[in-house]
Amino acid sequence: MLQLPVLDNNQVLEMLLEIAAIERDKERPQMPQVTISTNLDSTSGFFVNYDSDKKAILLCDLFDGKAQFNYISAHAISSISISNINKYAYLLSDWKIPFIPEDEEIPTILQLKKDIKDLELVVKSIIDKEISIVYNDKNTPEDTGKYYALKVLVLLKETISRIASDSLAKEAFITSVSKIEFNLAKENKTRIVEGVLFITIDTSKVFRSFPNAIQLQEQIEAHL
Repeated sequence: MLQLPVLDNNQVLEMLLEIAAIERDKERPQMPQVTISTNLDSTSGFFVNYDSDKKAILLCDLFDGKAQFNYISAHAISSISISNINKYAYLLSDWKIPFIPEDEEIPTILQLKKDIKDLELVVKSIIDKEISIVYNDKNTPEDTGKYYALKVLVLLKETISRIASDSLAKEAFITSVSKIEFNLAKENKTRIVEGVLFITIDTSKVFRSFPNAIQLQEQIEAHL
């Protein structure tokens, strides 16, 4: 924790917003616990949202099973205390502390292979063509690599679904691509060589450097 830099309140709020977005997609989200102090008072609760345009923060807490919502003006903040975010130390440290996924989020090699096969079936149902999908890792993937590979499969499914929603893009994709190979590195890059769509995903800053489905779609369609 000695590697953590000093952040101003706006940076902390943006970081909390990023953490909340990640947790919101989980089956059992664990939102950051926050205490926000002003010159007059302090308010505690689970961080829900932050609107940088309105300069307003939303916290939620439970009392006797009932939700209590607190809206706080960002202009009035004097300090922010946060807890329940140990696993996000990599974000607070600007990646000086490495990202380590939780054990339950890491698939086995067999599970990853099954998920790849399942995605191949989904892709066939979407575009009416068999496309083989390969995770290109020369060695046995480390836990972090397997974790990222699983996230890439989700990204590929959404991206291909978007491409297939446009008849012209779908036809171009079917004509140009017979195989997809993806790997993890420190850049986002795509290319098509002899029917193989090579996709490189940037994991240098975890999901902050990951492309979203729209970005990946644009990268792929530029080569069709």
